[in-house]
Amino acid sequence: MEKDIEAKSPDNDSADGAPAPAQQPAKKPFPWDKFQKNMGYTDAEMAEFRADPHRRKAAEVLGEANRRTVVARVVASHGCAAGYQIGDTIEVSAAGLIKGGSRPHNCIYAVAPMTLHAVMAHDRIADGRDPGEMWWNAFSCQDSGFCAGGWGQVSFKIEVV
Repeated sequence: MEKDIEAKSPDNDSADGAPAPAQQPAKKPFPWDKFQKNMGYTDAEMAEFRADPHRRKAAEVLGEANRRTVVARVVASHGCAAGYQIGDTIEVSAAGLIKGGSRPHNCIYAVAPMTLHAVMAHDRIADGRDPGEMWWNAFSCQDSGFCAGGWGQVSFKIEVV
């Protein structure tokens, strides 16, 4: 006995009558030539870079990493020479570019520890995971605090938007 089987194309309804899922727009290819020019890599360096799956993956998600912002919000502050107050923010892209924040100037001792969070966010994006779900989402500035012989200390909580 022969069965009638209707071939369905991706843009047709499915066999059960439900509409087919919308197709995703084609992903733009990564601009390797622009990347090479920006980095100043030779052709040999570029070939080596592209052959490394870790480097390649991290580069290919740069657009998404630059669209995501790692926001460090002050949750405690005592004796801060830069004047950080509770609620102030520092912002960097998940690709590590300083975007700014709520203050006109950012303290290098507060920005430096954010490199770890930018790297973690970039890594999670490259791995296809939500960068906002990193476990290590808090830090303090690099001043040891008044009680340890420093000037002050500021504590931050991280959010990725």
